[in-house]
Amino acid sequence: MTLQIKSDKLRKQTRKGKQMETEFEGTTYIVETPTCHMCGKGGTVEVPMVGFLIRQLGGLIQEAYPDLDKSLREQIITGTHPKCWEILMGGNTN
Repeated sequence: MTLQIKSDKLRKQTRKGKQMETEFEGTTYIVETPTCHMCGKGGTVEVPMVGFLIRQLGGLIQEAYPDLDKSLREQIITGTHPKCWEILMGGNTN
Protein backbone atom coordinates (compact mmCIF):
# COMPACT_ATOMS: atom_id res chain seq x y z
CA MET A 1 0.00 0.00 0.00
CA THR A 2 1.30 3.45 -0.87
CA LEU A 3 0.25 6.45 1.15
CA GLN A 4 0.35 9.79 -0.58
CA ILE A 5 -0.35 12.99 1.29
CA LYS A 6 -1.06 16.13 -0.67
CA SER A 7 -1.56 19.31 1.26
CA ASP A 8 -0.19 22.84 1.18
CA LYS A 9 -0.31 22.84 4.99
CA LEU A 10 2.37 20.15 5.43
CA ARG A 11 5.90 21.32 5.94
CA LYS A 12 8.80 19.42 4.47
CA GLN A 13 9.85 16.33 6.44
CA THR A 14 13.33 16.42 7.87
CA ARG A 15 15.18 13.43 9.25
CA LYS A 16 16.66 13.49 12.73
CA GLY A 17 17.96 10.01 13.32
CA LYS A 18 14.84 7.87 13.01
CA GLN A 19 12.33 10.62 13.78
CA MET A 20 10.47 12.74 11.27
CA GLU A 21 9.04 16.15 12.02
CA THR A 22 5.68 16.80 10.38
CA GLU A 23 2.46 18.61 11.07
CA PHE A 24 1.25 15.28 12.53
CA GLU A 25 3.30 15.60 15.72
CA GLY A 26 0.90 15.30 18.66
CA THR A 27 -1.95 14.01 16.46
CA THR A 28 -3.41 10.59 17.14
CA TYR A 29 -5.33 8.06 15.06
CA ILE A 30 -7.83 5.43 16.17
CA VAL A 31 -6.92 2.03 14.72
CA GLU A 32 -9.76 -0.49 14.43
CA THR A 33 -8.37 -3.88 15.38
CA PRO A 34 -9.37 -7.33 14.05
CA THR A 35 -12.03 -9.36 15.86
CA CYS A 36 -10.71 -11.01 19.01
CA HIS A 37 -10.81 -14.82 18.71
CA MET A 38 -11.26 -15.11 22.47
CA CYS A 39 -14.36 -12.94 23.03
CA GLY A 40 -15.55 -12.30 19.46
CA LYS A 41 -15.51 -8.50 19.82
CA GLY A 42 -13.64 -5.89 17.83
CA GLY A 43 -11.67 -3.11 19.38
CA THR A 44 -9.75 0.09 18.85
CA VAL A 45 -6.34 1.40 19.87
CA GLU A 46 -5.33 5.07 19.82
CA VAL A 47 -1.87 5.55 18.28
CA PRO A 48 0.32 8.49 17.28
CA MET A 49 -0.34 9.59 13.68
CA VAL A 50 3.37 9.53 12.83
CA GLY A 51 3.56 5.88 13.92
CA PHE A 52 0.41 5.06 11.96
CA LEU A 53 1.98 6.50 8.81
CA ILE A 54 5.21 4.58 9.41
CA ARG A 55 3.15 1.40 9.75
CA GLN A 56 1.17 2.12 6.57
CA LEU A 57 4.45 2.48 4.69
CA GLY A 58 5.64 -0.95 5.87
CA GLY A 59 7.45 -0.12 9.11
CA LEU A 60 7.65 -2.69 11.89
CA ILE A 61 5.08 -2.25 14.65
CA GLN A 62 7.71 -2.00 17.41
CA GLU A 63 9.47 0.76 15.45
CA ALA A 64 6.25 2.62 14.62
CA TYR A 65 4.96 2.51 18.21
CA PRO A 66 7.97 2.09 20.53
CA ASP A 67 6.13 3.66 23.50
CA LEU A 68 2.91 1.67 23.05
CA ASP A 69 2.43 -1.21 25.50
CA LYS A 70 3.26 -4.55 23.85
CA SER A 71 -0.21 -5.90 24.69
CA LEU A 72 -1.78 -3.10 22.63
CA ARG A 73 0.62 -3.76 19.76
CA GLU A 74 -0.51 -7.41 19.93
CA GLN A 75 -4.13 -6.26 19.78
CA ILE A 76 -3.41 -4.22 16.64
CA ILE A 77 -1.88 -7.28 14.95
CA THR A 78 -4.12 -10.14 16.11
CA GLY A 79 -7.17 -8.44 17.63
CA THR A 80 -6.66 -10.20 20.98
CA HIS A 81 -7.53 -7.77 23.78
CA PRO A 82 -5.00 -7.48 26.65
CA LYS A 83 -7.46 -9.04 29.15
CA CYS A 84 -8.34 -11.84 26.73
CA TRP A 85 -4.62 -12.53 26.16
CA GLU A 86 -4.12 -12.79 29.93
CA ILE A 87 -6.98 -15.32 30.18
CA LEU A 88 -5.63 -17.24 27.19
CA MET A 89 -2.17 -17.47 28.73
CA GLY A 90 -3.51 -18.40 32.17
CA GLY A 91 -2.28 -15.18 33.76
CA ASN A 92 1.31 -15.75 32.58
CA THR A 93 1.95 -12.88 30.13
CA ASN A 94 5.77 -13.00 30.23
